[in-house]
Amino acid sequence: MKKNKNGFTLAEVIITLAIIGVIAAISIPVTLVNMQQKEFQTGLSKAVSSLNQAILLNIALDGQTPYETANLFEYLSNTMNILKSTTSLTYSERDNFAFYTADGFRYEIPYDKDVLLDLYEANGIQAYGNNGGCGKLGLENNANDTTRPPCIIMVDVNGDRKPNPANINQKGVAYKYAMPDDFLIKDVFSILITETEAVPYGVIGQKTMYKARKEEDRKNYGG
Repeated sequence: MKKNKNGFTLAEVIITLAIIGVIAAISIPVTLVNMQQKEFQTGLSKAVSSLNQAILLNIALDGQTPYETANLFEYLSNTMNILKSTTSLTYSERDNFAFYTADGFRYEIPYDKDVLLDLYEANGIQAYGNNGGCGKLGLENNANDTTRPPCIIMVDVNGDRKPNPANINQKGVAYKYAMPDDFLIKDVFSILITETEAVPYGVIGQKTMYKARKEEDRKNYGG
C-alpha cells in the first residue's frame, strides 16, 4: 500500500525561505523609505503651521508683523516652543542663527541678507535673513505693496540627525536639498516669511506641502 507523503522536503523548505528572503530584501527597504518620506512630508507641514501660528501670535499679542520686525530670530523665538538656540551655528557656510523646537526640528536663519532667490516676477531677488522686514516684493501677489522682499528660513525636519547635516563642522559645504527632478525629497526645506504668512519656497517645497495637505484631508475626511 502506497503511503501519502506528508510535510515538505528540505529542498522545498530552502526554496521557500529563499523566496521569502528575496521578497523581504525588496519590500523592507522600500517600506522604510516610504515611511521616511512621509515623515519629511509631515514635518514640512508642521513647520509651516508652527511658523504661521507664531506670526499670528505676534500680531495678536504685540500687533507686530514680520514686515515690522528688525530681528526675525527673536520675533519667531518669542512665540515658538524653543528648546535651545544659538547665534553661531557651525553646520553651514557661515555662522547662522538657529533654534530647536520640541518636535525635533531645527530652524536656521541666515545671519546676513545676501540670499538670492528665483521668484515669479524676477530672478536674483535678494531675500532677507535675520534683519527682518519681510515683505512680498518680487512675489506674484504683493497686495500690500510692500517694498521689501521675503525673508528666508531653512527648516531641517530631522534636526541634527542624518541624512542632514552631511556637512557638520565643514563650512562652505552646502546642505543637500532635493532637486525638482529628484524622485525622493530630503529633510531640509526653505520657507519664505512674508508680512502675513510662511510659505514653502521652490517646486519641491510646494509639491511636498500639497501632498501633506492632501494626506491630512484623506485622514480627516476619508476618500
